[in-house]
Formats: sequence, structure tokens, C-alpha cells
Amino acid sequence: MERLDAALDRLVERGVLSVAQAGAVRQEYAGLARPQGLRRQLGEIAGYLGASFVVGALLLFLSEQWEALGQAGRVSILAAMAVVLAGAGVVVRPRAADSVRRRLSSTLLTGAGLATGAAVFAGFDNAPAATASGLAVVVAGYLLARSALGQLAAAVGAFATVASVLSDLHVEEIAVLGAGALVLGLGWVWLGWRRLVAEHRFALAIAVTFGLVGAQLVMDGASYLGYALTAIVAAACFTAYARLREWVVLAGGVIGATLVVPEFLYDVTSGSLGVSGVMLAAGVTLLAGSLVGLRLRKSDAVSTSGTAG
Repeated sequence: MERLDAALDRLVERGVLSVAQAGAVRQEYAGLARPQGLRRQLGEIAGYLGASFVVGALLLFLSEQWEALGQAGRVSILAAMAVVLAGAGVVVRPRAADSVRRRLSSTLLTGAGLATGAAVFAGFDNAPAATASGLAVVVAGYLLARSALGQLAAAVGAFATVASVLSDLHVEEIAVLGAGALVLGLGWVWLGWRRLVAEHRFALAIAVTFGLVGAQLVMDGASYLGYALTAIVAAACFTAYARLREWVVLAGGVIGATLVVPEFLYDVTSGSLGVSGVMLAAGVTLLAGSLVGLRLRKSDAVSTSGTAG
């Protein structure tokens, strides 16, 4: 309300609105906006609570009656849960820009994806089929109602699908899973670049996470390749920051550099540096990354002021 008053006062001073018009706006906002906002917040909270009670009750029932239900009963209940959540998500989905309904719809549709995966696993005892079917429903739900939760669920589902497929193929090398995570990271970079996801900064965070995790997993099977990949991910993050000026990729670059330098030094010296030496190397790397970030910010500020001038 204070911000509204300040804005209206400025408009009155510039002659855009009269004092009477500004007073009418204040009265309308005080009489309608606040109760409506409260009702919408209460409605959103009630929706989350209702969904959590339904899911909690069904999960409690399943835990108590799991053996007695049999396979058909388990699949039927989990499938019914998926249908109820998906139906509620579609009904709640907004027809226009409505962040409250969109968030609630996305949560319900994401829950439907998890229930779908559980139902498929209960019916076929096949992890790749379960994770892939759950991922498909989550992605469809994200396309209907986009939110950070839906995108996160899609990322987790994609990684779980890759891991389950490798396990089903009896591929036990952790480095292969790391390579899969790196591919997923590149995929999320492409999604963000093509603007196929609404939460652009969150997509960058997911891409950076996949890149760093994948490079570190590769390191367990092929250390020097893992060092190189971690360094490449860090360099890519610094390069992206120079162009995008997003703190997420800068943080990824600093984390990657801070990881790879001590790990590499500890490996090549066979641990002779000790814990103190590794900590010193990590500290120097952090300071270097901080200086790089500050120089990039300074150059960006100078270029911006030069453009404005």
C-alpha cells in the first residue's frame, strides 16, 4: 500500500491523475485487492493441503495393506491416484496469466507423474519403464503448467531414467552415468537457449549442476578425463557469464575451479600436499575466481555507463 501511495503521489505531481482520481484508486485497491489476494492465497494453501491429505492417506493405506492388496490392487490405487491428481491439475490450470493457479496445477501434475511411475513399477517391476513413464507425465504437466518445480521434477526424472536404463543394461561403470549427466547438462543448455523452458535462470542452474556432477562422476572411473571435463565445465561457465551476466553460471565456474584444482594437485602429488595444502589451493582458486568475477562485473558496468553516456 505504501508503494501504491508513493506511485499515486508521483502521478498527481506530474498531473497525470487528479487528487480525486488518486483517492478513487486507493479506495478501490483497499476495498477489493486485499481481500481478493487473501482469498487467493487461502485457496492456494487449501489446494496444497487437500492434495497432501489425499496423497498422505493413500500412502498410509498402501503401507498398511501393501501385502494384502496384491499386485492388481496396488496398481489400481496408484493409477487412481495419478488420475485424480492429473485431473485436478488440468481443472485448476489457468486459462490466462494466473501464477497462483499455475503453481498449484504444476504441483498436482508433477504429483501425477510420480504416481504414474510408481504404478508402472508396481505393475511391471521395471525401473526404466517406470521412470520413463513418470518423466513423460511430468513433461506433459510442465507443458500444461510451467513452474520451477515441474522443471526440477523433469530434470530428476531424466537423470533417474538414464540411471535406471544403465542399471538394466548392467552397465556398472559410474563414469558412464557421469557421461549421461553431462549429456543432460548439454540438453538443458539447449532448452534454455531455445527458450523452451520458462524459468531460464533455473534451467542454467540445472545445466551447471548436471555438468559438474557428471564431470565428478567421470573422475571416479577416469581421473584425468574427469579433471579435464571439470575444467571445461568451469571454463564454459566463466565464458557464459561473460556473455549472460548470470550469477548462476559464475557460481558454477567458481565451484568447478575450486573442485578441480585441489583434486588435481592432490592426485599428481600422491597426497603429499596434505589437507592444509589442498585447503590453500582451494582458497587461492576461490580468490582467483572472485577476482575474475569482479573484473567481469567492472567491465560490464563500464560498458553500460559508456553506452548510456
